[in-house]
Amino acid sequence: MNRKFRLFWGMAAGIIALVIGTAGGLTKARAADAAKGPNLDSIVQGAKKEGKLSWSTNLEEHEVREMHKAFQKEFPFIKINYKRIMGGEQRQRILSEMQAGLFPYDMMSIEDEASDDFQKQGFLIDPVNWQKIFGMDQRMIHPQGFAVSVGNNPAGIYYNNKLVPKDRVPKTWADCYNPYFMNKMSVDVRPAHMVSVMYGYGEDWTLDYAKKLLANKPKWFRGNSLAVTMVASGEVILSCPASHGSWYRAAQGKTNYPVSFVFPEGPIVASREILLSPIKGAANPNAALLMTGWVAAKGVKYLRTGRESIFHPESEVGAQIKKMGRPLKVTDWDTATKTEELMRKILEVWGFPKPERKSG
Repeated sequence: MNRKFRLFWGMAAGIIALVIGTAGGLTKARAADAAKGPNLDSIVQGAKKEGKLSWSTNLEEHEVREMHKAFQKEFPFIKINYKRIMGGEQRQRILSEMQAGLFPYDMMSIEDEASDDFQKQGFLIDPVNWQKIFGMDQRMIHPQGFAVSVGNNPAGIYYNNKLVPKDRVPKTWADCYNPYFMNKMSVDVRPAHMVSVMYGYGEDWTLDYAKKLLANKPKWFRGNSLAVTMVASGEVILSCPASHGSWYRAAQGKTNYPVSFVFPEGPIVASREILLSPIKGAANPNAALLMTGWVAAKGVKYLRTGRESIFHPESEVGAQIKKMGRPLKVTDWDTATKTEELMRKILEVWGFPKPERKSG
């Protein structure tokens, strides 16, 4: 009996060891396969077979034209279709089309706060080892690996350089609530750049700052493009917090432009923008992977928008900020995801003001 018992457990132990060994081998094999993943050559070959790419961001067509030329010089076999999309309504319409099985874009720029909707619907790709394949800065890569951020928009102050005396030129955030600018300044009712300020200075400081801006009786508007126009026309002589990208777009190529931009003293604060993500289920997945990775690794230097990634070694705005030698505070991924929630806190301080004017 004892011998049979030993024989039984000996056989059982052998079977268990075999199963564990086989499972372990399979696990290692799967891990090895997963570690391999796609490589640049396989992506390029897949993109060559697809031969086309459709993508969108909120950048204007002329802002991506030079980048398209550089990309197609390297990959002439891909035909590009680009369209600018703006605002939540357009994005929601596209999401509805995708739910119906229609994919107008192979890759898109997705705001952090909207990524949950795309993820719940299964439209975000599985994690990609972007750094290994394309070699971009790790700070540009979303923690979940489905996208890369190729833009950062620094916040600052606009002022009319013809109407603001030299001794009143703003130097600090506090200058925005100086009584001198009472009734002469404007504030955006969508306080996205206040969230950048909040990340740099803390929530308590920013909510107190919001109260002080309110006390200075600003004109309320919606859209930084409008803010630049208002300051340029003299309707107001100062606007803050304001978008570096919108000012850059308005001032580019113009001599004696009446609006100047100031980075206030202290850390330079900036948001994360242009979060590029290939779309799962779209027709040209390899072309989308290739374009996304190429833009982050090489294409950013062609995006002279005033809000290209400051983490890219050849970006124009990044080089400018690096030359200044100032501390830099770019909103982290968690803060970016909570943008809408944090903006609501600021709007509560302001009493949910309605814009007197809107862009567009």
